[in-house]
Order: sequence, then C-alpha cells, then structure tokens
Amino acid sequence: MTDRQRNTLLNAVKFGGVFVTSGTLERANVMCTHWGAIGRMWNRDVFILPVRRRKLSNELIQKNMSFVLNVPLTDMSTQLNRCDSLPGDGIDKIAELGLTLSPSKLVKAPGIAECGMHFECKVIYTMEMGAGKLDSVIARDMYIGREFHTIFIGEIVKSSMPKISAKKK
Repeated sequence: MTDRQRNTLLNAVKFGGVFVTSGTLERANVMCTHWGAIGRMWNRDVFILPVRRRKLSNELIQKNMSFVLNVPLTDMSTQLNRCDSLPGDGIDKIAELGLTLSPSKLVKAPGIAECGMHFECKVIYTMEMGAGKLDSVIARDMYIGREFHTIFIGEIVKSSMPKISAKKK
C-alpha cells in the first residue's frame, strides 16, 4: 500500500465514510463506516474494523473471513448517508443504493464498482469487546444501552487505485 492510498483511505474514513462490503457475490451486504484504523501488525498492513455484533455485516465477515473497504473518489455522500440508515436484514441495500458489485481478486467479499479505490482485507484476528477492558468514559458515552463491537483486524492483501497520469509539458 502506498502513502497516497493510506492517506486517501484515512481521509475518507475521517471526513465522509467508506463503504464496507462483506459476504460473497451471491449474498452480499454493505455498511458504511466512519471508524477504523490503519496500521502495521505482524509485518502486515492492516485495517482495524469495528462492527456491532448484531449487524448482518458482522455475520458475513465472520463466515467468510473477509471484507472490502470501498472508497468513493467522486461524491457519493447521498449513498453513504442513506447506507447509514438502512437495515441489513430484509432489504437488498446494494440495489437500494444503486450500487454494482464487482468480484475481488483475493478475497470472497465483493467490491463496489462505483468506488475508485478498493482495499481487499483478509481477517487475521477477531476480538469481542467488553465493558471490563474499556475506558469507563468511552463505555458510558458510546455503549449505554447498545451492544459492543467485534473488532476485526483485516490484512490488506490487495489495494487498487487509479493511476495518476503524468502531466504533459
């Protein structure tokens, strides 16, 4: 992964969100995330993704041990905002949002064709959060009456981004 790819992903997470796809081409789901961390663990580039336990995406990631981070390089704020409000069960969110799935190269989870950047992630570690190990202020502010997250550490096994053409003189 290049510095440009890393910075583009971090800025997208921070300022607008990214689509996260899970499942397979036959049964996929999409969610939007505004949280996550990119880093290096076990000599691998990784993305740390929190997903609430009751979400369909959690079930699909656990089953297929993969997810794809799909970064819009054009304005997709309407779809991102709508994705946040749609339930995963009982609705085809992909169709509802007007998105097109595309096969990934190295993981089971598909990508979103309309997004210009994709990070294929293979889950290499899973951890269930609990109140006992979480800062009490964060637990109070983020989890009162809500279920905790599963933390997925995904090795970024493939990243793709359009090439920048050289400027003509």
